[in-house]
Amino acid sequence: MAGLEACQADPTLGKALESLTQNLAQAQGKLFPASNLPEDSPAGIDMMRRAMEYLAQGLKVLQDVKSDGTAVETAAAAIAKSLKTLHPVVQAAKEESARVSLPPEKGSEASQDTVSVNVNTMLNMNTEHQFYNGFSENIEEGGIFVATFDPKPVDAKVLVNFKLPGGRPVTARGVVQFVREYNPLTPDVAPGMGVKFAQLLPADKTAIEEYLKQRAPMFYDDDK
Repeated sequence: MAGLEACQADPTLGKALESLTQNLAQAQGKLFPASNLPEDSPAGIDMMRRAMEYLAQGLKVLQDVKSDGTAVETAAAAIAKSLKTLHPVVQAAKEESARVSLPPEKGSEASQDTVSVNVNTMLNMNTEHQFYNGFSENIEEGGIFVATFDPKPVDAKVLVNFKLPGGRPVTARGVVQFVREYNPLTPDVAPGMGVKFAQLLPADKTAIEEYLKQRAPMFYDDDK
């Protein structure tokens, strides 16, 4: 709220203020009910994790703003402080959940489960979600970086759903190739996971290649 109040006092922010207000309102909508649940409540932890994602999106909005005033700096500092406060709580809950949960037996059917991952924001030039590849320019040999505070483990099988500009839906099978954990020291760097494509329809491949003419993929060296 401190960040929002600072931005509301700066009339030059325009549409950025509208986007920021929406993201912060969504974050608050998750944090308020979470505060009324037990600390170890799975529902509460999930709400806090989602709130962190909204806060990170708000921080991204501020990073794209060109302003000489102090409002943006004040708002960014307030959001970063909130993320720094929430991160250890959510992380501790995830570690405790992993500690008390028994892993599936090797080779069991449970270990072969595919997890559905939904990218709730339509991809565009400014989203944290971004395609990636290596030395090859073939997107089928690359994948998509999904910005999230709840990444799946490396080698997890996922079914990722996302939308390209214009609303075209794409569903692709993949495997988590790498994970980027959230670092409170660099709150502007989105956490998430790189999902390497394992199955991509030819029509979807063509649509992604058209999109990449506008936004080049990020580079990831899978040999490092």
